[in-house]
Amino acid sequence: MAGPEDQHPQDEQAPARLGSDVLRTVVAMAWRLVMQGSNGFARFVTWVSLIGLALGVMVLVVVTSVMNGFDHELRQRILTSLPHITVQETDLPPATHLRLSNHPDVKSVGPYFQGLGAITTPGQVRPISLLALPLEDLRELDQIQRGMLRGDVAQLDAVRGGVLMGAPLARYLGLALGDDVLLSMTVAEGQTLRLRTLPFVLVGVFELGADPDYSLMIANLEYRERSEWDLLGRLGTRIQLHDAMAVNRVVLDTADALAGFKLNTWQDSYGELFQAVKLEKSMMFVLLFLVVAIAAFNIIAGQSMMVNDKGSDIAILRTMGAGERFILLLFLLQGAYISVIGTSLGLALGILLASNVNTIIDVLALISGRHLLEGSYFVLVPVRILLSDLLLVAGLSTVLSLGAAWLPARRASRLEPAQYLH
Repeated sequence: MAGPEDQHPQDEQAPARLGSDVLRTVVAMAWRLVMQGSNGFARFVTWVSLIGLALGVMVLVVVTSVMNGFDHELRQRILTSLPHITVQETDLPPATHLRLSNHPDVKSVGPYFQGLGAITTPGQVRPISLLALPLEDLRELDQIQRGMLRGDVAQLDAVRGGVLMGAPLARYLGLALGDDVLLSMTVAEGQTLRLRTLPFVLVGVFELGADPDYSLMIANLEYRERSEWDLLGRLGTRIQLHDAMAVNRVVLDTADALAGFKLNTWQDSYGELFQAVKLEKSMMFVLLFLVVAIAAFNIIAGQSMMVNDKGSDIAILRTMGAGERFILLLFLLQGAYISVIGTSLGLALGILLASNVNTIIDVLALISGRHLLEGSYFVLVPVRILLSDLLLVAGLSTVLSLGAAWLPARRASRLEPAQYLH
């Protein structure tokens, strides 16, 4: 016959076994409620809320991925062809130049010229921005190199007065490679302004798919003396970064070295544009998240009808020993099933649609006869799926759905058994 010491280990394990058994029972009952519990209409509302949640999450994933893609493409196309930081000083102290060059985020440091002018052709005048850089820095403009349609950057050194311009600008002006380009710029002489015409030769055209295609010309800085450039526009030092988004960090890290110099960053010229894109993405996210909120309200409706329909069953469970926490967990788990299934399905469909959005647009173009991107800078819809956005969408949807399931579950746990048993 076993003594007390032999029975003690079994007594310690009994609560653990009981707790796991109860948890398995709650999980199985919650799943049964989702799949076949309650009356037909309540079950219909539950599945409508699940489908609505999935569709809301799907739309959120697709829209945020496309917005991320457009934002990334704009940054790549615009910021890789323009100076990231400019200092209105051509001859920086050697210590300052070395400090900038050795910064891990800085790609190159060198002189630059930027000025405004107008190209005059028979019957047409087009305002443009002229950017002049040393040839070695021009070769580092990766986006320009990749966007070259005709000609070569090396021709800026081989042909005196050679210039590059965007393909749309060249088409608008009716220019071909080898044609002369006359650029009119104003020169300040004392208190008066004088118009000066500079002769250039078109040696290459590029296409970035952004605004610089219509307004930017690129020339070799060695084409003229720097003292002459200084009269025509702004001459200074250009700081190009590996990542344009690191501009604030670089300015902060080198603030002591650049103290006393006037700085300009790409944010001064294009910051409002990218801020508008960011604001648009935030607004679209908030508006589309309302679809998920509507699905959450459907969860409240479906769960409430199920609680009303299962009132007698809840009362029987209470008389059999089930406590308030058991009932609360039962209906919360049912809401969790709806939340997890709907969110997971929405994420999967959203990623699938976002990855094939261009195929879908091509099919719609065949049906309608008009392409969605017609008349824009883009040939394909850029898509960028970020893990951070997926986690944010999944987290917010899950929390909102569980919050919606909490109210009916709390009401179910507080039902009076005597009322329903009677």
